Amino acid sequence: MLSETRHCMTRRLAQWDYAQKAIYSIVLTLADRSRGWLGRLEKRACAKRECAKRECAKNGAPQDSSPRMASHRTTPQDCAPQDWRIEPTAYGQAVLEALDVMPRLYPQVRILARQLMPEHFHFVAYVQAPQPKPFGELVRGFKAGAAKRWRELAKNGEPQNCAKNGEPQNCVPRGCSVAGHSCPVWSEGFQDTVLLHEGQLAAMIAYVLDNPRRLAMRRANPELFRRIARISLPLDGGRMTGQFESLGNRFLIERPLFQVQCSRRFFAYRRIPKRGGGMKIIREAEISTAEFAAIRDDALVAAEHGAVIISPCISDGEREIACEALERGLPLVTLRNKGFSKLEKPSGRLFEACIEGRLLMLAPAAWPYTTAEKPMTRLDATALNRITQWLCGESAIEIDYKGMTPANIDRLAMEAVQG
Repeated sequence: MLSETRHCMTRRLAQWDYAQKAIYSIVLTLADRSRGWLGRLEKRACAKRECAKRECAKNGAPQDSSPRMASHRTTPQDCAPQDWRIEPTAYGQAVLEALDVMPRLYPQVRILARQLMPEHFHFVAYVQAPQPKPFGELVRGFKAGAAKRWRELAKNGEPQNCAKNGEPQNCVPRGCSVAGHSCPVWSEGFQDTVLLHEGQLAAMIAYVLDNPRRLAMRRANPELFRRIARISLPLDGGRMTGQFESLGNRFLIERPLFQVQCSRRFFAYRRIPKRGGGMKIIREAEISTAEFAAIRDDALVAAEHGAVIISPCISDGEREIACEALERGLPLVTLRNKGFSKLEKPSGRLFEACIEGRLLMLAPAAWPYTTAEKPMTRLDATALNRITQWLCGESAIEIDYKGMTPANIDRLAMEAVQG
C-alpha cells in the first residue's frame, strides 16, 4: 500500500486531459521535511516604519534623529499580524529560478502566483493553449531542474540558514550523491487542483499567498492545530465513553452544546441534467421553510449566549447554519465520517476559527482517514446523528430515524466510537 502522503501526491483528476488549456494549482513537497531547507519564516517590517525610512533617506536625515521618524514610530499593534514572508535560502532561490525556466521553454504557460514555504512549494499556472505533452511532464521537468541545482549547492557543502522547529540553523541538506546513489530532493509526484469554476482562481491565489501567515498562526497556536489520534469523550450523560480523532479546541466539548439537525423537507429541490447524462438534485437556495428559520435562529442565539453549536453538517440546512456560525465568529463542533490525515490543515473560515479557538472537528475512531472522498451513506448519517445526541446528553433533540430500530441505531453509533 502506498503511504498517505505519497498517494495524495500522485492522485490525479479522473478523465481529465492534462494537455489541454487549463489553470492548475500545484503543490510539491521535499522528500526530507525535517527542516526548513527552502526558507525561513520572517515578519515583514511595518509599513509605517518602511515609509519613515524612505522619508528619512529622501531628506538625507539620520533615521534615528529625524522628526519624520518620530511621527512614524509604531507599536507592535500597528503592524498587521498577517504580514509575514518566507526568506529563501540558496536552495529556495534555486527552486524559484527553476520555475522561471518553465514559461521560457513553454511560452503558452503563465505563472500566476507562487509561494515558497520552508519544506514545500506552491504555484498556480495558466496553460493558455493545448500543449504537446501533459502538464505533469512540465512539472517533472521543473522538479528535475530544481533538483539539479540543489545538488550542485549541496555538493559545495556551504551551510544555509535553514530552520528546525522554527529556529534558524546552519545546515546542509541531503541532496548530493551518496555511495553512488542520488538522494531524492522531492517527494514522488505532486498534488494538483484543476480550477474549473468561477471564483476559484482568485480564492486559490489568495490561499497560496496567505500560506506564510497561516504558518505563523499555526506556530503561535500549535495546540489548536494538533491532530489527536485518540481522545475519549463521555457520551449519554457519562453513562458510556466514545473514542474519537480530533482537530481543534477540544475544550469546546465541555461547554453547553446546542444540537443542530435539519431535515431535507425544510427546503425545495429540483432536478437538472448532469454533464454526461443523467439527472442531479439541487436545492432552490431561496426557498426554505419557517421551521428551518426557527432552528437556525435558535442555534445562533444560543451560541451568542454561551452555547456551542454542534452538528454533523450532513444536510444543506446543517451546513448553512454552521457556515453562518463561522461568519459570526461563534463556536462550533462538527463531526465527519472519516478521520484526519497526519498533515491535515483547516482552510478558509475553518482556519480562522481554529486560530481563535472556536472550532473542534471530531471523527469516530473506527472510521480512518482515506485520501479519496468518502460518500455520506445513510448508515454513516444515522451513526453521526446518534453520536451527536449522545454528546449532547440531556440537551439532545429528538430525531425521527424513519423505520430504523433504536437497537440498530445504537449499534451503528457504538461500533463507530469503539474503534
